[in-house]
Amino acid sequence: MLMNIITLTTDFGEQDYSVGALKGHLYHLLPEARIVDISHQVERYSISEAAYLLQGAYSYFPQGTIHIIGVNNELHFKKPLLVLKYNEQYFIVADNGFISLFTRNESNLEIYCIPLESEYSIFPTLDFSAKIAQLLCQKTPLSQIGIPYKEHLYVSDFMPKIHPNRIEGSIIYIDYFGNLISNITKELLERESQGRRFNVYFRYQVVKNISVEEIYTQYNQAEKQQYSEGNPFLVFNKLGYLEMAIYKGDPTSSGSSSTLIGMKRGNPMSVDFI
Repeated sequence: MLMNIITLTTDFGEQDYSVGALKGHLYHLLPEARIVDISHQVERYSISEAAYLLQGAYSYFPQGTIHIIGVNNELHFKKPLLVLKYNEQYFIVADNGFISLFTRNESNLEIYCIPLESEYSIFPTLDFSAKIAQLLCQKTPLSQIGIPYKEHLYVSDFMPKIHPNRIEGSIIYIDYFGNLISNITKELLERESQGRRFNVYFRYQVVKNISVEEIYTQYNQAEKQQYSEGNPFLVFNKLGYLEMAIYKGDPTSSGSSSTLIGMKRGNPMSVDFI
């Protein structure tokens, strides 16, 4: 059976024709394909947001799934088109830093650079990525599609900064409920805290004198603690990222972490050790 599950993660939005054109072209090339939308509402050009969303979704797909990432994907000789094979799945993406964020800077990755006769295209996801997906569905070996590539772009701007008594992080995503997801993971916080207690700052909202063990790992723990609506709390989400949530928050009515604190993606937050 041909590999025929293709997911789409883009910053195209739903207003224009781009998503429809891309799906139509894929069905033209691969009539039996099953196309799944991860999201088309990624903030414009935000590879950190795209990486976060794929981290949350990809592991639930079967081996051989092909993921097309159409975010910040304009191509040129310093930003070629790549295919990453990762955990037996395939990711088609420009060399824009997505891979380092998505894999959390893992080394020894299987990456191939796709030679193109011309990188010029006003719609490279449609013109180039769809064709690569077709070749992968036809079980074309990666060695026949591209050239092994070791120099993919590493980005540090989205990584936490580690200091002796402080971790400086930032907001990488704001979810549908308005919760603020930081780039600080439970693994990092456990390693750096070394048993110390700490204060967590999300702008002017602070949770003081807390330990790793006291941070929730489920949202319903706040309910068990009889939180009142609008009360903020910390949680490690399913991907292990530290986030600030508002109990029963709603960005459109009662307010959420993002609306009540006034933070946006990219804003700084920090953990200060006591």
